[in-house]
Amino acid sequence: MKFKFFFVGKIPSKANYKKISHRRVNGELKPFIMNNPQVLSSQREALYQLHVQKLAYGLENFPITEPVKVSLTFYLSGRVKQRDIDNAEKFVGDILEKGEVLKRDSLIYQKEKVEKRLGIKGFDEIVEIDIEVIPEEVRLELERGKPAFPPEFYEFLKKMKMELPEKG
Repeated sequence: MKFKFFFVGKIPSKANYKKISHRRVNGELKPFIMNNPQVLSSQREALYQLHVQKLAYGLENFPITEPVKVSLTFYLSGRVKQRDIDNAEKFVGDILEKGEVLKRDSLIYQKEKVEKRLGIKGFDEIVEIDIEVIPEEVRLELERGKPAFPPEFYEFLKKMKMELPEKG
Protein backbone atom coordinates (compact mmCIF):
# COMPACT_ATOMS: atom_id res chain seq x y z
CA MET A 1 0.00 0.00 0.00
CA LYS A 2 1.20 3.47 -0.89
CA PHE A 3 -0.07 6.81 0.33
CA LYS A 4 0.84 10.40 -0.55
CA PHE A 5 0.10 13.23 1.85
CA PHE A 6 0.75 16.95 1.71
CA PHE A 7 1.02 19.57 4.40
CA VAL A 8 0.94 23.28 3.60
CA GLY A 9 1.88 25.63 6.41
CA LYS A 10 4.64 26.68 8.75
CA ILE A 11 6.94 23.85 9.83
CA PRO A 12 8.31 24.74 13.26
CA SER A 13 11.80 23.74 14.26
CA LYS A 14 11.99 21.26 17.15
CA ALA A 15 13.94 23.88 19.11
CA ASN A 16 10.81 26.05 19.21
CA TYR A 17 8.53 23.34 20.65
CA LYS A 18 8.82 24.55 24.23
CA LYS A 19 8.76 28.05 25.57
CA ILE A 20 9.88 29.23 29.00
CA SER A 21 7.44 31.52 30.73
CA HIS A 22 7.13 32.78 34.30
CA ARG A 23 4.37 32.86 36.90
CA ARG A 24 4.11 34.27 40.37
CA VAL A 25 4.23 31.84 43.27
CA ASN A 26 4.02 33.45 46.72
CA GLY A 27 5.09 36.77 45.25
CA GLU A 28 8.14 35.26 43.54
CA LEU A 29 8.51 34.74 39.77
CA LYS A 30 9.06 31.06 38.95
CA PRO A 31 9.96 29.77 35.46
CA PHE A 32 7.89 27.03 33.85
CA ILE A 33 7.91 25.38 30.46
CA MET A 34 4.88 25.59 28.21
CA ASN A 35 4.14 24.42 24.69
CA ASN A 36 4.81 27.14 22.16
CA PRO A 37 1.44 28.44 20.83
CA GLN A 38 2.85 28.75 17.27
CA VAL A 39 3.90 25.08 17.32
CA LEU A 40 0.47 24.03 18.62
CA SER A 41 -1.17 26.07 15.86
CA SER A 42 1.01 24.40 13.18
CA GLN A 43 0.20 20.97 14.64
CA ARG A 44 -3.55 21.66 14.62
CA GLU A 45 -3.41 22.80 10.99
CA ALA A 46 -1.33 19.76 9.98
CA LEU A 47 -3.69 17.36 11.77
CA TYR A 48 -6.70 18.89 9.99
CA GLN A 49 -5.01 18.62 6.58
CA LEU A 50 -3.98 15.00 7.24
CA HIS A 51 -7.52 14.12 8.33
CA VAL A 52 -9.02 15.51 5.09
CA GLN A 53 -6.56 13.41 3.08
CA LYS A 54 -7.19 10.28 5.20
CA LEU A 55 -10.92 10.60 4.42
CA ALA A 56 -10.11 10.40 0.69
CA TYR A 57 -8.12 7.17 1.23
CA GLY A 58 -10.72 5.73 3.60
CA LEU A 59 -10.39 5.87 7.38
CA GLU A 60 -10.34 2.06 7.56
CA ASN A 61 -6.74 2.16 6.23
CA PHE A 62 -5.51 4.08 9.28
CA PRO A 63 -3.63 4.04 11.54
CA ILE A 64 -1.00 2.03 9.70
CA THR A 65 0.38 -0.61 12.06
CA GLU A 66 3.04 -2.19 9.83
CA PRO A 67 6.57 -0.90 9.18
CA VAL A 68 6.81 1.72 6.45
CA LYS A 69 9.26 3.43 4.12
CA VAL A 70 8.88 7.21 4.01
CA SER A 71 10.13 9.85 1.59
CA LEU A 72 9.90 13.54 2.43
CA THR A 73 10.26 16.52 0.15
CA PHE A 74 10.27 19.97 1.72
CA TYR A 75 9.38 22.81 -0.66
CA LEU A 76 10.66 25.93 1.06
CA SER A 77 10.07 29.53 0.11
CA GLY A 78 12.87 31.95 0.72
CA ARG A 79 16.07 30.80 2.41
CA VAL A 80 16.38 27.14 1.40
CA LYS A 81 20.07 26.95 2.30
CA GLN A 82 19.54 28.17 5.88
CA ARG A 83 16.67 25.82 6.75
CA ASP A 84 17.64 22.81 8.91
CA ILE A 85 15.38 19.96 7.81
CA ASP A 86 16.46 17.52 10.55
CA ASN A 87 14.06 19.19 12.96
CA ALA A 88 11.36 19.48 10.32
CA GLU A 89 11.57 15.69 9.86
CA LYS A 90 10.80 15.24 13.56
CA PHE A 91 7.75 17.48 13.23
CA VAL A 92 6.47 15.33 10.34
CA GLY A 93 7.01 12.11 12.35
CA ASP A 94 5.12 13.64 15.28
CA ILE A 95 2.13 14.72 13.22
CA LEU A 96 1.94 11.37 11.41
CA GLU A 97 1.57 9.74 14.82
CA LYS A 98 -0.74 12.38 16.36
CA GLY A 99 -2.85 12.41 13.20
CA GLU A 100 -3.16 8.62 13.44
CA VAL A 101 -1.68 8.03 10.00
CA LEU A 102 0.88 5.79 11.74
CA LYS A 103 0.23 3.93 14.99
CA ARG A 104 3.71 5.03 16.16
CA ASP A 105 6.41 7.00 14.40
CA SER A 106 8.84 4.19 15.30
CA LEU A 107 7.17 2.25 12.44
CA ILE A 108 9.30 4.31 10.04
CA TYR A 109 11.92 1.68 9.19
CA GLN A 110 13.36 3.36 6.12
CA LYS A 111 13.68 6.91 4.92
CA GLU A 112 14.15 6.56 1.22
CA LYS A 113 14.87 10.21 0.61
CA VAL A 114 14.67 13.50 2.42
CA GLU A 115 15.22 16.57 0.32
CA LYS A 116 14.66 20.26 0.39
CA ARG A 117 13.78 22.21 -2.70
CA LEU A 118 12.76 25.70 -3.63
CA GLY A 119 9.01 26.11 -3.25
CA ILE A 120 6.66 28.82 -4.46
CA LYS A 121 7.82 32.33 -3.58
CA GLY A 122 5.53 34.09 -1.15
CA PHE A 123 3.77 30.80 -0.34
CA ASP A 124 3.90 28.73 2.84
CA GLU A 125 6.18 25.75 3.17
CA ILE A 126 4.92 22.54 1.56
CA VAL A 127 5.78 19.02 2.66
CA GLU A 128 5.19 16.06 0.35
CA ILE A 129 5.06 12.80 2.32
CA ASP A 130 5.21 9.44 0.53
CA ILE A 131 4.44 6.43 2.72
CA GLU A 132 4.78 2.83 1.57
CA VAL A 133 4.12 -0.23 3.71
CA ILE A 134 7.17 -2.47 3.43
CA PRO A 135 6.73 -6.20 2.78
CA GLU A 136 7.18 -8.68 5.64
CA GLU A 137 10.34 -10.22 4.14
CA VAL A 138 11.99 -6.78 3.93
CA ARG A 139 11.05 -6.08 7.56
CA LEU A 140 12.54 -9.40 8.67
CA GLU A 141 15.75 -8.72 6.74
CA LEU A 142 16.06 -5.28 8.35
CA GLU A 143 15.40 -6.65 11.84
CA ARG A 144 17.25 -9.95 11.75
CA GLY A 145 19.52 -9.90 8.72
CA LYS A 146 23.25 -9.84 9.07
CA PRO A 147 24.75 -6.37 8.68
CA ALA A 148 26.70 -5.88 5.47
CA PHE A 149 29.34 -3.31 6.37
CA PRO A 150 31.59 -1.93 3.65
CA PRO A 151 35.33 -2.78 3.82
CA GLU A 152 36.05 0.82 4.92
CA PHE A 153 34.24 0.08 8.20
CA TYR A 154 36.70 -2.66 9.10
CA GLU A 155 39.59 -0.36 8.20
CA PHE A 156 38.06 2.25 10.50
CA LEU A 157 37.86 -0.29 13.34
CA LYS A 158 41.55 -1.13 12.89
CA LYS A 159 42.51 2.56 12.99
CA MET A 160 40.48 2.99 16.17
CA LYS A 161 42.00 -0.18 17.65
CA MET A 162 38.58 -1.71 18.09
CA GLU A 163 37.38 -5.24 17.47
CA LEU A 164 34.00 -6.72 16.72
CA PRO A 165 32.48 -8.56 19.69
CA GLU A 166 32.97 -12.32 19.67
CA LYS A 167 29.96 -14.46 18.82
CA GLY A 168 28.81 -17.01 21.33
